[in-house]
Amino acid sequence: MKNGYWIAAAAASLLMTPRIQPRNRMKLPSFHGIAEVRASIPGRIRLYMPAVTANPEAAAQMKKQMEETGAVHEVSINPAIGTVLFLYDETQVEASVVEGAAIRLMGLDEAIQQQPVSKMEKSLQTLWDSINHGVMETTRGWMDARMLAGTALSVAAIRSLITNGAVLPGGITLLWWASNIFSRNRHD
Repeated sequence: MKNGYWIAAAAASLLMTPRIQPRNRMKLPSFHGIAEVRASIPGRIRLYMPAVTANPEAAAQMKKQMEETGAVHEVSINPAIGTVLFLYDETQVEASVVEGAAIRLMGLDEAIQQQPVSKMEKSLQTLWDSINHGVMETTRGWMDARMLAGTALSVAAIRSLITNGAVLPGGITLLWWASNIFSRNRHD
C-alpha cells in the first residue's frame, strides 16, 4: 500500500510539472549577444538587443521607423533589460523581415557579419599576450615569446640530432615545429 502511494505521488508530480515549450517557435536566427530571439510566435517577436540600452537614440529611431511601416503595430523597448517586443501583422510581413529590419536599423549587421570568437580563444589570446609581454620585459626587448619558443625548440632539435641522429619524432619534428613558429605571421 505504501509503494502505491509513492508511485501515485510521483505520477502526479510528473503530470503537474510544466512542460518547457520552445520559445523560438518560428525558428528565427539568433545572434548571441547581438540580437537573440527570446520568443517568437506568429505576430509577436521578443529580441534581446543590448544595443537598445547602449544607444537609446537609435532604439527610439528604430521604433519610430518600424511602427511607420504599417505592418508593425507596436514596438515596446525595455532598456532596463535590453529587450524589444515587436507586434506585427504576419499576413503583411514575415517574422524574419521584422528581425532583419530591427538589426539593420540598430546598425548591428556589421557585428553579426564578424567572425565570432569563443571565450576560450579570447582567454588563450590574453594568456599568450601576457606571456609575450613577460618575455619581452625579461629579455629587454631582445625576444618575444614566439622567438623564445622557436629558439628553445631549435636548440632541443639540434641536441637531439647530435645525440640520437635523425630519428623521428625527435630532432626533425622539433625543427619542423621551430620553423613553423618562426615562419608564422606575427599577428596570428
